[in-house]
Amino acid sequence: MRIAIFGATGHVGRELVAQALASGHEVTALARDPAALPPHERLTVVPGDVRDPEAVGRVIAGADGVLSALGTRSPRGGTVCADAMRRILPAMRALGVRRLVAVGAYGSGPGRRGAYRVATSLVIPAIMRDKDRQEEVIRAEGDLWTIVRPAVITGGRYSGVYRTGPDLRLGLASRVSRADLADFMLRALGSEDCVRQAVAIAS
Repeated sequence: MRIAIFGATGHVGRELVAQALASGHEVTALARDPAALPPHERLTVVPGDVRDPEAVGRVIAGADGVLSALGTRSPRGGTVCADAMRRILPAMRALGVRRLVAVGAYGSGPGRRGAYRVATSLVIPAIMRDKDRQEEVIRAEGDLWTIVRPAVITGGRYSGVYRTGPDLRLGLASRVSRADLADFMLRALGSEDCVRQAVAIAS
């Protein structure tokens, strides 16, 4: 499979790149600093910013599917996820690429309320607003999409043992390793089981 990856230099993005290459896929990734990703014969790194439509199109061209691990580590957040989807989805349509798997946030999106949403909205309100807007854009403009809503992401090792589901309920202590999250995203990309769904994941 030929896979386009956005957010490839972040913690989850690096796992996606590494696991995709280890599984024999061809990967094209966007990076502001191409040197941030180690070279590989099946990895093409396109220099640029996700808000640049030309660079985004170069990453997506020829892909069978798109993975987005975009986000921010700053609690002040920003609009990178929503802004990126406003570039990625039109490029996918123009290039005939239909499948998208994107990292959202547990507690984001329509109908997600309760203690978890209240807590995250108090601690990281800007990040949650960006994830909400990302979901709105994907639902309105996407085709064969899956939004993955992880529990708190850790640096733990790959286990292959995790729970997923559109109705999976998580608590404030729920966790999932970035390696397991990447594993699920890659599996979802090649599956039709969770198309047009928002799916939670936790160990």
